[in-house]
Amino acid sequence: MDSNSLIDLINKAKSGDRKSFDSLYAMLYTPLYRFVLGKTKNKDKAVDICQEVFLNWYKQLPNYEIKMKPLSYLMMLALRLIINDGKKKHSLHLEDDAEEYIKDESIRDASDFFDTKLEISKIRSLFSSLTDDQNTVINMRYFADADTETIAEALDTSLANVRKIESRALAKIRSEYKALKGYK
Repeated sequence: MDSNSLIDLINKAKSGDRKSFDSLYAMLYTPLYRFVLGKTKNKDKAVDICQEVFLNWYKQLPNYEIKMKPLSYLMMLALRLIINDGKKKHSLHLEDDAEEYIKDESIRDASDFFDTKLEISKIRSLFSSLTDDQNTVINMRYFADADTETIAEALDTSLANVRKIESRALAKIRSEYKALKGYK
């Protein structure tokens, strides 16, 4: 959708048109959810944070001024919620997606399942070595499918800085993945 259509939807939503807000929600929810899930690694928490972001935006909508891309604004709100949530004490969350694989008859060999889970676990461990900024940029770029400009707006930084952070993060992941696999 072009920016003029998006601005029209926002203006209609600001004046109380619920269908316009529903359209905005439908367009922006998935990239926001991907970003939040990438940061929290918890599906339930990601859904809760996304709902809270949209609820806050809906409440602020009559006074909302379009100063940045709406997705950038929502990601910025989500980051604040994630940071605040991180300050609270949490219990250990263990993923339990084995049931999904048990129901999937295409996986006939348990070793395939465990090999896949082990590889995913190894790749996830590479992300833990990134700095917070690198992790945020990579999550926004590759999980939320945000462009460089949107990321820069959400993080209140320059395009050059976002590109530098992304480049360094990818180089670090590549290097560590090669070391993990035993390549030189």
